[in-house]
Amino acid sequence: MSDTDCKKKMISLRLSQVEYEILKTKYRAYGTRNVSELARLALHRIVAESAGPQNDFAARLSELDDRVSALESQLAFVAKNGSL
Repeated sequence: MSDTDCKKKMISLRLSQVEYEILKTKYRAYGTRNVSELARLALHRIVAESAGPQNDFAARLSELDDRVSALESQLAFVAKNGSL
């Protein structure tokens, strides 16, 4: 893992039990490994959208990068455990 990929900062938010359970049932559908990664993906998408149309290419590239990372994570999981 390179220095740019290392997660060094943390934020905290409170969720209701229902909100958390919903996230737990949905994170794999978005190609993420856990609820935290799903939250990061959502934040990346919000930031990319706020950049506006002038950065549409950058936003699409970032989304593709997120999807490739998710696929890499899934493949590593399958290689390690034998199934999703």
